[in-house]
Parts: sequence; C-alpha cells; structure tokens
Amino acid sequence: MSHRIAVIGGDYIGPEVVAEGLKVMEAAGVDIDATHFDLGAQRWQRDGEVLSDETMDELRGYDAIYLGAVGGVPGEIPGGLIERGILLKMRFEFDQYINLRPFLLTERGIDFQVIRENTEGTYAGEGGFLRKGTPHEIATQGSVNTRHGVERCIRYAFELAQGRDRKKLTLVHKTNVLTFAGDLWQRAFDEVAAEYPDVETGYQHIDAACIHFVNDPQQYSVIVTDNLFG
Repeated sequence: MSHRIAVIGGDYIGPEVVAEGLKVMEAAGVDIDATHFDLGAQRWQRDGEVLSDETMDELRGYDAIYLGAVGGVPGEIPGGLIERGILLKMRFEFDQYINLRPFLLTERGIDFQVIRENTEGTYAGEGGFLRKGTPHEIATQGSVNTRHGVERCIRYAFELAQGRDRKKLTLVHKTNVLTFAGDLWQRAFDEVAAEYPDVETGYQHIDAACIHFVNDPQQYSVIVTDNLFG
C-alpha cells in the first residue's frame, strides 16, 4: 500500500536531512507517494507566505507529514513567526498532543522513550506585555495545563510502558516549585497509575533527571513530562 506523504524540507539543514530520510524509506521498501511543500523562513522572505489555511486543508489529506527544520537567522525573521506560524499551527490544528522522543544505544543498554505533552504548557501562548518599551515594562509567559491534556498524555505513556519489556514509567516535573501545574500532573499520574498495576512508577525532579540522563540512563524505560521539560 502506498503512503501519501507531505514533505516539508524547510530551511538550512532541513532539506538535506529530509532527502536522506527519503532515501532510507526507499531502501527499506516503503512505498511512498511524496508531495513537496515549499514552506519555511526562506519562503517567507521571498513572498511573505508562512502557512496558509488553504495549505493546511491540503495537508489534512495526507497520511503523514515529514518535516525537516524551519527557522531563520535571528534578527532577519520576527521572533516566533515561523515557529508559531508553521510548527505550532500544525500541532494545534492537527491536535498532535504527543511528542515522542526515543533514545536507543543498545551497546550501552540504553533504551528509553520520552513522552512530551505537545499542545499545552508554554506552547499555549498565554501571556503578554504591560507598558512595553518603558522602564516599568512587564512581560508574562504562562503555562496552561488542563486535566484533559495532562491525562491523555499520561495515559498514552502508560499504554506505551505497558507494552514494553520493562514496564516502567517515570514522571518528570518540578512539583516542589511549580506547585499548581505539578500538583495536577502528579494527581493525574497517580490516578491513572491505579489502572495499570503491572507498570512500575516513579517520580524525579527535572534537574535530577538531567543528571541521571548522563550518569545512569539505563534506569529508564518510559518518561512522561510536560511541554516545558520535554
């Protein structure tokens, strides 16, 4: 069966990486029907196009989107224009709430996956300016965490952990400082855990986890965390 793939090479190293990835798919015998889309900072610099609603509607018809990297030179592109206009627009409108990042180094016994919530937290864009450009300027940048968004991410992680050889799931957050969002994540985690008695669970603060990633990554099987820490 042929898979219809929308290919977005993007900017700089993006097209190079995507081109090699397409070669890998071909070598693996995957039957793909690829359509290339010219999107990214370089496209915006040419004609002002970021990602139109018409292009979004077209992308909905594909089986998958294969995206390289997008972004421009700082100072030449308004901050966040491409990232929010392409990456976040697709994540929000397609409700891509899971960001799955695998880490596999078999010769060292490292095999774990990080599940990052992908549509809430700091990505929600809550915040703004007060008295911008004055000596008394205030800038706020919030983190939005809903029970629905948190629980579906945690539930996905439990399902993944349950299907692995090592049935272990670690919640990573900063509950001792981010006491509101952290409390929601911990409560949701504990409540969903009751439905998966065969999955070993644990918790680590994000700063401690960063140390363990270097010193003892073999301890992990699946990690679930919020948008900021993922």
